[in-house]
Amino acid sequence: MKQPRDAAEVAALLEHWSLVDDEAGRRAAARRAAAVSAGGSGLVRDYEFHKKPNDWIHLDWLRPIRFVYRNLPFGLRMALKKRLAR
Repeated sequence: MKQPRDAAEVAALLEHWSLVDDEAGRRAAARRAAAVSAGGSGLVRDYEFHKKPNDWIHLDWLRPIRFVYRNLPFGLRMALKKRLAR
């Protein structure tokens, strides 16, 4: 059976990982500052998702219709799909 670590060892490990975390944070801040200064404008924009051709399917007013369609029996759903695909 593993012996639990003593409090001094745990405190030393926590201090070590705190220092490692602080160093990683400083490196990340430096990378971001370099990216912002290299961009010229000084602004880093968030990623923008582009609209896809079938995004209309996910409109809020279609939610009840999708719910009803998905809860139809399979045979009826396939018959409706065949009819609408013509």
